Amino acid sequence: MVNANFLKKIMVVGEKSVLQQLTQFIDLAVDSTGALKEMLMTEENKKSQLNDKIKFIEKKGDTLCMKVKQHITGGAISSNLMDNLITLVETCDDLLDKSYFVSREFKRVHENKHKFDDLARAILRDGYNVCVKILDNTLIALGEVRILLESRDTKEMLESRAKIEVLEEKVDDLKDNLIDEVYNNADSLPYLIFIHLIELAHKLDDMLDDCEDISDLVQTINISITR
Repeated sequence: MVNANFLKKIMVVGEKSVLQQLTQFIDLAVDSTGALKEMLMTEENKKSQLNDKIKFIEKKGDTLCMKVKQHITGGAISSNLMDNLITLVETCDDLLDKSYFVSREFKRVHENKHKFDDLARAILRDGYNVCVKILDNTLIALGEVRILLESRDTKEMLESRAKIEVLEEKVDDLKDNLIDEVYNNADSLPYLIFIHLIELAHKLDDMLDDCEDISDLVQTINISITR
């Protein structure tokens, strides 16, 4: 008869294997987030090329998502953790979906920028500068997510999770300040720019929220497999 402890060890190996695979999502998210930042800072003619790059990354994420889900449902994974692992995979993939959504918004507004007056362009430029700061914090948070996925040290994982929480609070403040600024200038802004900056503020903040959700799920899974 197979020893129960032996079966548990097999399942733990399976679950840790999934967490290790998810670092591929983080690599993709770092690339797409970096490309988003470049879209905001680059010369005019490169924005479309960067949008295509982010689209390609998002498609790679969809393929990876399907592959890891198949691994979870068909492998030696504890049934009581399966739902958490699938949610974790979907949240990692959501980071890439949001990046692609934001890149398309950048591209659409860029293509219509000639329609706006100097004041609207200045407010748009200032708003994008705030978005760059948010993306800088997101890149730091993604580094902490990678530590969480790879670490087996509980203290190190708790420290990374705490750092992500601090970053999320900083981004919340940046988001709120940007939204306040947009509302303060609402009478002078074209409706398109108003909606665009509000939407960006929320979507970029959601990316940091995803990092925090991932850290919570990894923590829950780690507690379960180390009992």
